[in-house]
Amino acid sequence: MATKNIVVVGAGFAGIVATRKLAKQLRGTDYQIVLVDKHSFMTYMTELHEVATGRVDPAHVRKDLRTLFKPFPNVKLVTDEVQTIDKDKQVVTTRQGEIPYEKLVLATGGTTNTFGTPGVYEYGFTLWSYEESLRLREHIEEVVRKGALELDPVKRAALLRIVIVGSGFTGVELAGDLMDQCHELAVQNGIDQSEIKIEIVEAAPSILNMLSKRDLADKAEAYFKIHGVQIHKSMGVIEVKEDAAVVKAMGDEQAEPMEMPTKTLIWTAGVKAKEQGAKWGLELGPGGRFMADEFSRAKDETNIYVIGDAAAYQEPALTDPDNPRSGWTPQTVEGGESAANTAVPNIMYDVTDGAKGARTPFKGRYQGYAVSVGSRYAVGIWLQLGDRKVGKHGAGIGMSGFMANMFKHIINLYFYMQINSWFYMGHYLRDEFFATPDGRDPFFGWTSRQGNVLFTLPLRLLLGFAWITAGSALGTTGSSWSVVAIVIGWMMIFGMFTSIAGMLGLLLALVAFPFEILALFMALGSLAIMNGSGHVLGIDFWLMPWLQQIFNVKLHGKQKAIYQDFKFDQK
Repeated sequence: MATKNIVVVGAGFAGIVATRKLAKQLRGTDYQIVLVDKHSFMTYMTELHEVATGRVDPAHVRKDLRTLFKPFPNVKLVTDEVQTIDKDKQVVTTRQGEIPYEKLVLATGGTTNTFGTPGVYEYGFTLWSYEESLRLREHIEEVVRKGALELDPVKRAALLRIVIVGSGFTGVELAGDLMDQCHELAVQNGIDQSEIKIEIVEAAPSILNMLSKRDLADKAEAYFKIHGVQIHKSMGVIEVKEDAAVVKAMGDEQAEPMEMPTKTLIWTAGVKAKEQGAKWGLELGPGGRFMADEFSRAKDETNIYVIGDAAAYQEPALTDPDNPRSGWTPQTVEGGESAANTAVPNIMYDVTDGAKGARTPFKGRYQGYAVSVGSRYAVGIWLQLGDRKVGKHGAGIGMSGFMANMFKHIINLYFYMQINSWFYMGHYLRDEFFATPDGRDPFFGWTSRQGNVLFTLPLRLLLGFAWITAGSALGTTGSSWSVVAIVIGWMMIFGMFTSIAGMLGLLLALVAFPFEILALFMALGSLAIMNGSGHVLGIDFWLMPWLQQIFNVKLHGKQKAIYQDFKFDQK
């Protein structure tokens, strides 16, 4: 049976959701899904600010595509870029060759919109890709290091001044994590933390203007003020120079431009679709986005669907006739997922001649959103539970502080649940709660294992001998727990499967020695050594990485820098 291709271009949030749903529903058919992206991994875009500020390792935002699609052999991965689209022949052309398609899904995402401001790309920084986050991360560490050694007070101030343009989600989250990072940067470079200045420049008279509940924006602004972040409102950047940002008061034609000396200007003020879309013969809408119809198809097309940040659809129920900017699908994760969840049933309807799926009009599903202001504070709005709106008159429930912070983590975990990636869910929990540097987590580092487990070694050895002794004593009484206790003891002494031994010891102490003071010592000690104690003078130092490597490949596939699953015609 001949293989037919559904080609998905772009492995962002929307592209991943669409590919996975199509792969699941078309399993066992003559259709395969060809996913094309210039990277061999998905970039978790909403966490780029954490990479840029050193809160997490770069691997935190890299979600390998083979790992994500290991359960779906009908997904073929191609690491490449689409150059042209022939709508008549139904072929996309990459640098390596042509890929014919029955249906095409464009999820090419967005990029930074500088609104033509000169000097942004030459002298500034943006934060819309994995590569840009790495470049910014290296620059921040380098510029603070240079600033700490600079003796000229004017040059020193410019080096230690970080200017962020835009107070949307990205700008605020970046400023918040920079605010947290200042402590670590100051300690590393032997300077006072107050010398590192973080400033936000916002053209509007208020920040976080996408928040419908304005009191939340006020709380975020107050939190910034307490922590020394300065916000310049009603101020626009009109030019970026090598050593300064040129700013001007908005709405005042008589105001003179002035310079803000800085070596670090980060532009987060806008988003637009990637420019290659203009070459593909599709109608474009606001911000260069592909115009979509109510079924998430490209306007006036039957075989091309557009989803994610690249798509523009004006939802009638949310459109104000007097406001042409209203009702457009937001360029957010949930906006992209809503378009993907519209496109998939419509594609299924198309390829099965109506046997599966149904003509499904677009309906935005927005459960809510949260904006982190550093690692321990956030503001957010819970909008709905399923299809049911929450809050007074369906306006949502506003949150701030710890609860909003937890809400943001729940939103991220929900995405991993949607794509059934328990592997990356575990990695997310590890990076955000259990392996955080400098106390940069919601619990001030209390949950992090970034401590030295060397000092649990004596406890581990003492517990091991205690369990062997206890097992021998139980053996004289004929207890069936004797062998288990002895095995636990030897596992602890040799540092082999220490976390498992600790968990078994915790349970056994409560079962074998009920209501005895010894049980408390054995139980709490067993709990303490579960935190990686076997990696110090123990077999786990070699055993656990070896097992992890074996099981990662077996369960999640072998990761590669480039995937070429699709067999191109050799001409």
